[in-house]
Amino acid sequence: MRELRVACERENGERRVPEYVLWEPSLTVKLVESSMREVRELKSLELGYTVLKEADIKQRQEDDISKVSTVLSISRVDATILLRNYNWNVSKVHDEWFADEEGVRQSVGLLERPVVQVSDARELTCGICFDSLPRETITSAACGHPFCRACWRGYISTTINDGPGCLSLRCPDPSCNAAVGEDMIDKLATAEEKKKYSRYLLRSYIEDNKMTKWCPAPGCEYAVEFASGSGNFDVSCICSHSFCWNCTEEAHRPVDCATVAKWILKNSAESENMNW
Repeated sequence: MRELRVACERENGERRVPEYVLWEPSLTVKLVESSMREVRELKSLELGYTVLKEADIKQRQEDDISKVSTVLSISRVDATILLRNYNWNVSKVHDEWFADEEGVRQSVGLLERPVVQVSDARELTCGICFDSLPRETITSAACGHPFCRACWRGYISTTINDGPGCLSLRCPDPSCNAAVGEDMIDKLATAEEKKKYSRYLLRSYIEDNKMTKWCPAPGCEYAVEFASGSGNFDVSCICSHSFCWNCTEEAHRPVDCATVAKWILKNSAESENMNW
């Protein structure tokens, strides 16, 4: 690691003795990053909104998962399932959990123990294809319902390829409400399916949260977090697109959103009449 020796002097009786200290470049980088972060936070407070890059979104999502996992003493997989069901609202998760843990577990499908006791036989019957297969080829969610890996893969693959609904995946048994978390996805899905699932999970952090929205500019992957109580809804994304956070149309202050909606409807009707 590159180091730079910086000479300095100090008084030692009547003599000035040079003293050498080590300067670490990475420390300077950390200090600069910390200062830049503070500047961004202050600017966000002034503007009333924060533009979030993908790295920012991932970091916030990870932080929220860690908070819930630590406070409730549950796994990160279970914490993610909880947050998804409560629109990534950490406070609401905590309030609901401490008010009625059993009720919350039942509603979101977090089981404390299996509901099915699987025998110790060398072969087990898959609940989907009904084949008798070696025990090591059978797996299950927290509920314990046994299904072979091939059937699990087909079930998971179909659900992921169907869209974001895969984030609410449940046990394949029609009578079971057990949630299927990211651990099962990591174990059984293909690399491409895992990538899709992760993308859906990231997008849900913005789309399910009432205080965040994606920038509506074509091709833009930034999101905006809006501070409640601010009277000005006009925001400017890093991509240079300015829009109204409330209605996502182009920035239109001081005209209110209802008036803009009427104007757009009127223009649309006139355009259709001209085409006719």
